[in-house]
Amino acid sequence: MKIDISSYLKELTKKFNKDNLNLFSANNIAEKINLSRSTVSSYLNKEVKEGNIIKVKEYPVIFLDKETFSTLYFKAGLNEYESLEELFEEDKGTTCNKDILSNIIGARGSLKEQIEQIKTASLYPNNGLPIMLLGPSGSGKTYLAKCIYDYCINEKLIDKKSKFISLNCAQYYHNPELLSSLLFGYIKGTFTGADKDKKGLLESADGGVLFLDEVHRLTEEGQEKLFTFMDSGEYSPIGDNSIKKTSRVRLIFATTESIQSTFLPTFIRRLPVIVNIPSFMERPQQERLNLIDSFFLIESEILKKTIKVSKNVISFLLSSSYEGNVGKIRNIVKYSCGSSYARMRTEDVIKVKTTDLPIECQDRIKDSYNFTNKYQDRLYDFECPELLNVSSNEQKSIATTYFQFIEEFKQLEKNNITREHFINKMTNNVNILLDDLVFNSGFTKEQSLFSVLTFNIRYTFKYLEENYGFNQDGNKILSIANLLYFKGESEILINHPDWNSVKAKLLLFIGTHMENSLWLAKLMLNNLSKYLDYRFLDEDLIFITFYLNSTEMPKIKNKVNSIILAHGYSTASSIANVANRMLKKNFFQAIDMPIDTTIDDIENKVIEFIDNYNTENGLILLVDMGSLSDLTNRLKDKIKGPILIIDYVSTPIVLEIGSLLLQEKNINEINDEILKDIKINKKLVYPNRNKKRAILTCCYTGMGSAVQIQDILYKSLNETKDSFAIIPYDYHKLQKNKQKEMPFQIYDVLAIIGTADPKIDGVKYIGLDQLISGEEIQDFINILKKNFEIDEDKLKKDILFNFSIKKIIGNLTILDVEKVLKSIEQAVDKMEEKLDIKLSNNIRFLLYLHCSCMIERILRKEKLDEQLDIQEFLDKQKEKVDIIKYSFLEVQKEYSINISDLEIRLVHDIVFNY
Repeated sequence: MKIDISSYLKELTKKFNKDNLNLFSANNIAEKINLSRSTVSSYLNKEVKEGNIIKVKEYPVIFLDKETFSTLYFKAGLNEYESLEELFEEDKGTTCNKDILSNIIGARGSLKEQIEQIKTASLYPNNGLPIMLLGPSGSGKTYLAKCIYDYCINEKLIDKKSKFISLNCAQYYHNPELLSSLLFGYIKGTFTGADKDKKGLLESADGGVLFLDEVHRLTEEGQEKLFTFMDSGEYSPIGDNSIKKTSRVRLIFATTESIQSTFLPTFIRRLPVIVNIPSFMERPQQERLNLIDSFFLIESEILKKTIKVSKNVISFLLSSSYEGNVGKIRNIVKYSCGSSYARMRTEDVIKVKTTDLPIECQDRIKDSYNFTNKYQDRLYDFECPELLNVSSNEQKSIATTYFQFIEEFKQLEKNNITREHFINKMTNNVNILLDDLVFNSGFTKEQSLFSVLTFNIRYTFKYLEENYGFNQDGNKILSIANLLYFKGESEILINHPDWNSVKAKLLLFIGTHMENSLWLAKLMLNNLSKYLDYRFLDEDLIFITFYLNSTEMPKIKNKVNSIILAHGYSTASSIANVANRMLKKNFFQAIDMPIDTTIDDIENKVIEFIDNYNTENGLILLVDMGSLSDLTNRLKDKIKGPILIIDYVSTPIVLEIGSLLLQEKNINEINDEILKDIKINKKLVYPNRNKKRAILTCCYTGMGSAVQIQDILYKSLNETKDSFAIIPYDYHKLQKNKQKEMPFQIYDVLAIIGTADPKIDGVKYIGLDQLISGEEIQDFINILKKNFEIDEDKLKKDILFNFSIKKIIGNLTILDVEKVLKSIEQAVDKMEEKLDIKLSNNIRFLLYLHCSCMIERILRKEKLDEQLDIQEFLDKQKEKVDIIKYSFLEVQKEYSINISDLEIRLVHDIVFNY
C-alpha cells in the first residue's frame, strides 16, 4: 500500500498547479488507486506527521509529496499549511508564522471585531495595551488569553522563552494581603513566615504575559496598586515602598461582572481595550458546531479511537444553554466519550449516544427536550480529521454553490469573465442545486419542520402577491423551502477567507444589476424571519436574489408605502389592521412604540423600513406625537424618495389615505387632497441628494405599452442602462400636471419617449414612430452622449434593430407579427375609407401598436377599467362606432374574439382625439 500511494502521489505532484487542486484530495486519490478513503486518509496523515507529505488544510484539503514539490518548486519548511497562500509565502522568502488568533473558531464571525481589538492592543508599541476580557463563565476567556500569548510570540512581540503566568484572583478573595503579596512580592520580615525576600508574579512574568482571571475580586487597594503600575511600569514589593522595581509585562484581565459597577473609575480609565466574549448560545450555530467538533476530535486523539456521535447528541449539544458555557459543553463531551469508551474500548469505533450523556443532561431530555432530524450522525477521527462528517450531502452541495459565488466574483473583478457570464453561470448553478435538493435528496425530512417552513413561505408569497403582484408558484415555494431546510442557520461563507472583503462589493453588484430581485428577496426573507424566528444572512440574500432573477418575475409596480407609528402596546397595529381589512389591501405597516420612545428610536425605525422596502415612489409616515421639523431634518439626507410626514394618527385619516392609494394617487396628489377641510400638521420632504438621471416612457393608450417601451429601451441600451433609470409613466398625468408629477421631483429627466407628446417645457420628447423611422435616433444618442460614456455605433445599430414596428410588436405580444399586422392594416384601411379621413403616419403607427396589444389582451381575457359614461359615448358617437366595428369584423373572425364597446372607444379616441 505504501508503495502504491507514495509512488502515485509522487507522479501526481509533478502535475500540480492551482487549477487542479481536486486531484490532490484524499477522496480523489482513494478513487484512483482503488483503496478506501479512510485507509488513504489515515496513511496520508501519518506521512504528514513523519514529514514526507505536505498537507494544505484549506478547502479542499490537499496532499503533496514533499520531496517532489521541493525539487520542482521550492523547499517547503513545514509539513502543514493553513492555505496555499501560506505555502507560497515561503517562496517569497517571508516567514510563515501562523496567525493563531485568526484560526480561533469564530475569528471571521462572532469574534471578528474582538480579534481585531486584541491584535490592535497586542501590536501597540512599547509593550502593548492592557486587555480586559469580559464574558460569562466558561466562554473561553482563559483559552483566548493563552492564544494572545502565542500570537505575541509568533509575531516576535515577546521572546519565545518568555512566560505565560495565570492567576485566578477569586481564590484569594478572602485574603487580599496574600493576593497583593503574590502579585507584587514581599521583603523579608513583612509578616510572620516571611523569612526571605519573595518576588511576585509581576517580576516572574517580566517580558511575558500575566493573566489575572476574575480580576473583579481585587480589593480597591489592590486595584490602585495595579493601576499605578500600569501608569508608570513601576511597583514596590509589600513591606517597603521605598524599593522601586520595574517590569515589562503584558497584562490581560478577565471578569464575568459588570465593569462599571465593580471597578474603580480610575482603574476603568486604564483599560483602553475591553473585549466582549459571547456566550455559547450567543454564537452562530455553525460556530457552536465547530466548537463541538473540535472537542470530539480532541477526545478522539486522547482515546486513540474513531468516535461516532449520534445526531440526537449533536442536536442536544447545539441547543444547550448551561452555566459554565463552552467549558461545560467540553466537559459533557469528555464525559460522554469516556462513558462510550468504557463500554466499547475493544472496538475500533466507539459510539456516543444520548445514554452516554451525564445524568443531568438526561434529566433535561426527559423533562422538555425535543430532538430534530436536521442533523446527521458525525464521525471523528484524529488521524484523518478531513473525514469529519461536517454536514449532509445536501449541505455540502449548498456550501459548494455558496463558495462559487465568491470564486466567480473574484474572476469578474479581475476581468477574466464578463458580467453576463457571471450572472448566467451563477444562475445556472443556483437552479441545478435547487433541482438537486427538490428531486434527488435522499435525506428524510422532519415533516413538522418542513411543513412549518412551507406554510410560512406560502404565506409570505401570498403577501407579495396581494401587495406587489408577485404570483404564487408551487415550484418557487418548494425550492426555497428545501434550501432553508437543508441549510438551516449555518453560516457557510464565514469560513471563506475572502468573504469579508468581497461581501459588500457582491451585494452592491446585485443591487445594481438585479435591483428588483434583490428587493424582493430582502422583503421575502425579512417577512420569513418574523414568522420563523430565523436569522437570515447576507449569503442567503445573495442566493435567493439569483434564484428570483432566474424566474419569470413580473416588473414589480412601485407603490406609495405607508407606516403608522403610535405609542402604546398595540395602538398602531390596531389602526393598521382595521384599515387594511376595510380597504382589502395591506397598505399600512404598523410600528408600536413604548411610551418612552425617543425621536432617535423613530428615526431608526424609519431608516430600517427604507432599507428593506422600495420607497422611491414615496413613503407616508403617520406619527401620533413628535416634532415634525426634527423628523424632516433628520430624514431628508437619508430617504430614497419623497416622504410625507403627518403629525397625526387616527382611523379616519388612515382610511382617507387608503382610499387615495386605492385610486393610485401619487404622493403629491395625496398631499394636496388629504383632509382639505381639517387642519393637520404635515410636510412633504424630498431626498436631499443629487438626482439620478432618467428617461420617461409613456403611451396615449395606457401604461402597458409604456412598460413595453421601457423593456425595449433596456435591451437597446444594455450596458448603459445601469447609469440611469428608465421609468414608464401615465401619459395623461404628465399631460395634465407637467413637472409637478413625481418623476420630476426625484429624477433629472433627460427625455420622454412615447406615442404621444405630453408637451412639457424643457424636456425633449421623441416619438416612438420617429425612432422607428430613424428620424430622431441621432437626437436620442446625442442626449445620452452629453450625460454618459457610450459606444455610439453599437447603440445606433441596437436601436435600429429593436425599434422596428415588427420588432416592437414581437416584443409586445406572442402573436404572429406578419399575420397580425396584415389584419390590422386591412381594418385601418377600411376604417379610413368608410370614415372618409386621411390618417397620419403617427396615428396609423399608434393604431398598429394599440390593436396588436388589444387582440392579445382579449385573447388572454384581460379586462379594461370600467367607463361610467360609456353609454352616453355610444349614443353620441353611434355612426362612428358602427363604422369602426364594421372595419374590425374580419379581425374578430380571424382571431375568434369579440371586440367590446370599451375597446372600440379606445380606437375611436386614437383616431379623433389624439
